[in-house]
Amino acid sequence: MQAADKINRPEAFGWMKKPESVKEDQIKETVEADVVIIGAGQAGTCAARAASEKAGVKVVVIEQQERENQFILGVGEIGHINSKWQASQGVAEVDVDEFVNDWQLRTNNRSNYRLIRKFAENCGACFDWFIEPLSQEERAAIYPRIQKPSPNMPKTLNGIHAYPGTAMMGVKGQNIAIKKNQLLAEKQGAVFYFETRARELLKDGARISGVVAEKKDGSFIRIKASKGVIIAAGDYSRNRQMCIDLLTEAADLVDNDSDWLGHGWDGSGIQMGVWAGGRLEPRSHCATGGNYSLPGFDVTGSAAVLRVNKYGKRYSNEGFGTHILAALAGAKQPNGMLYGIFDDNIREELTYQTPCHAVIDYCDGERMAKLDRQLQRAREAGREGYAITPVKGSEAEDTRPVRVLYAADTIEQLAEYMFEDQACRNQFLATVERYNELCRKGKDPDFGKEKALLHEIKQPPFYAMGQLKDSHHPIGQSFKLLVTMSGLLIDENQQVLDDEYEPMEGLFATGNSSGCRFGFQYTSSLPGESIAMAQTMGMLAGRYVAEQKPGRRSL
Repeated sequence: MQAADKINRPEAFGWMKKPESVKEDQIKETVEADVVIIGAGQAGTCAARAASEKAGVKVVVIEQQERENQFILGVGEIGHINSKWQASQGVAEVDVDEFVNDWQLRTNNRSNYRLIRKFAENCGACFDWFIEPLSQEERAAIYPRIQKPSPNMPKTLNGIHAYPGTAMMGVKGQNIAIKKNQLLAEKQGAVFYFETRARELLKDGARISGVVAEKKDGSFIRIKASKGVIIAAGDYSRNRQMCIDLLTEAADLVDNDSDWLGHGWDGSGIQMGVWAGGRLEPRSHCATGGNYSLPGFDVTGSAAVLRVNKYGKRYSNEGFGTHILAALAGAKQPNGMLYGIFDDNIREELTYQTPCHAVIDYCDGERMAKLDRQLQRAREAGREGYAITPVKGSEAEDTRPVRVLYAADTIEQLAEYMFEDQACRNQFLATVERYNELCRKGKDPDFGKEKALLHEIKQPPFYAMGQLKDSHHPIGQSFKLLVTMSGLLIDENQQVLDDEYEPMEGLFATGNSSGCRFGFQYTSSLPGESIAMAQTMGMLAGRYVAEQKPGRRSL
């Protein structure tokens, strides 16, 4: 007998139960289309432009937000490989076989190889395509993160790769590009319904045949789709119950009364897919954040500095793979401060980072000047420490600093600043002594840290970057969720699968409404791969559905 909470059991959770359908007499308008896209974010916009490039294909896009005030997820990091733009910037070409196999290693082979292969083979061309509508001045403002990688930068850590070359557009540049791609799609014939919310999928027998949507004035519109419907409606990080039910690892680590929800959407697009008979990706679902703790994010980035818990005890290989994998152990430490320990050689140590999320760009003069200011303020603050601004939205009602940076002239003095209890101070001093011994030997039998990352802590001043790890705190495991990155189970064509793992006629899912892309946590070989994947797979989904024969099942 199946447990009641199995996601492959019909209506296992309350949100899986389909609400009452919109009554026929409530529908005031019917529109004929070939391709209907739910959502006009990163994936939906690219799907709309790509589908509308095929002559004679009528594309309709439904977007719940206002046209002029649309919030678009992403910070302007587009993590892709092998674009013409990267080649023009001197970024080295990446071997696709290596890239995809590394992806599968990161995800424990949970992701769909053929899907990831399509991303790897097309993401470079997609980026070049995506920036086509930009002016020459706008394109010139884009630059690669870590433009001149240090020879110290490891190609792999524990067999896991990371690559430089993420395109940095900034939020403003990203949003301009999205809007210009929407305008281009409209120029090609696509019709956008802003301030319109999809309510349910229509079925003609087993086939998904369209969408019923609600306009701003409360009236309903039926939009028929002769070729297919693409769900690009985003994630479910603002749906508390879906997060608890599907992010099982994160939910088990963060107390339910903690405000750990993310910055994305309510999961309604995914729910519509489930109500229509689509199957969800198996749990535990993927998200950014929620199940790892990392001290030093805004100061030391992904540098593998010594990390200790609130008792002054080392607890992990700080440099295992990329920074998120290395930080998973932190989520299981006692609630309290975690610290990253480093010395005045931190600028050189930063050159040993992998070019992943959280990397401090040592090629960026402004970023390094910020680091200098942070270190200076910590030295001036003395025993009180310098409070680092927390992640937006993570502030607690209590007065404890979420992040604090200490500086001292000796390790002993640093221990006094960090710990009130003498036993913890003694443990910390012994930890540093042991760590330095391992660094001198160049071998770490305690946790297996690679030799190149073993940097002795010996040059004053000495620093401790503290990060509150508290499962009762709104920031949860160092970071609240940003977005969820799992959803409907799909095949390599992004076609949604039903309970028998068969493709559903006429239904597709892309972006954060889709699954089969990541493991149990978002860990990437370049910063911004999730955005690049949304754009690339959105583009491919639009092209694929536009090529379908009306009313025919794709294989």
